[in-house]
Amino acid sequence: MKELFRRTWFVVLVTAIVTAGAVSGIWLAISRMSAPTYGGYVAVIKLSGNIAYQKSPISILGATLTPEDVEELVKEVEADPYARAVVLYINSPGGSASASEEIYNILRRLSETRPVVAYISEYGTSGGYYISLAADEIIASPTSLTGSIGAVSIYFNIQGLAEKLGVRSEVFKSGRFKDIGSPYRELTDEERRILQSMVNSTAKVFIERVREARGDKIEDWSEVLTARPYLGLEARELGLVDDVGDLDKAISEAKRLAGLPEAAPYRWVKPKPPGLLDLLFGGESMRPIGVSFELLYMWPPPSPSLQLCLEGVKSPS
Repeated sequence: MKELFRRTWFVVLVTAIVTAGAVSGIWLAISRMSAPTYGGYVAVIKLSGNIAYQKSPISILGATLTPEDVEELVKEVEADPYARAVVLYINSPGGSASASEEIYNILRRLSETRPVVAYISEYGTSGGYYISLAADEIIASPTSLTGSIGAVSIYFNIQGLAEKLGVRSEVFKSGRFKDIGSPYRELTDEERRILQSMVNSTAKVFIERVREARGDKIEDWSEVLTARPYLGLEARELGLVDDVGDLDKAISEAKRLAGLPEAAPYRWVKPKPPGLLDLLFGGESMRPIGVSFELLYMWPPPSPSLQLCLEGVKSPS
């Protein structure tokens, strides 16, 4: 009897899987049948949140945009021949310099296969602007914030707080700079020069990206290199963006570049929502690594109170 039950259960399970696969295949075929009517559609990829790797301290500031997320979204678009053009819907203050560079390269690969237009909705500052440089054109909302071309790193010294809490640290190091940036002591002047040099070198990479993408459109480099943010209207005057408008304007421009009729549809491509286990127990992004120095393409920068929560009361390793 038990053997019969097992076989019956197995047959039912296999039938359910096959049926689900068939239904999924039919649905996918039907969903794609509408696109050929106009020769294709515009894929609108949502890129929202603080740019970071999953274990970065920035990841606890709220929504996070990781290179892994972007790679998954781009592959989905690349796999669909009817996705003839792309709009990057950007709402990000930036974040990790390294993650911004990685996302830029992923989006640049996409722009080599089809027209890409970046649309800056609310924030497209620092790293958020950096990733927009992969597009053929940039359109910003008139009241959006964009620009802030440069790098920043914030160092927190919690030596006084640690002493009040009775926390003492002893460091054993193989070279005099091995613990550079330690939050448990003051920086030396030489260490400050080294860290500033790292920030300057990181900013130089950003500036070169801007020169490659916008060099012939920007006239007042002395203004742009102050690293201040600008409203979308100001950014257009400076040549940081091509035009101002709304999402519909960006979609229309993408259709024009791809040779699609104005009646062609568009479809959102968004990151998958977190699963139940992620909500209950938290994924990797819920367990940030403890660092006190990180090179950022970010504006506004993370608040001191948050960093102190991350670093101020932990025991020295």
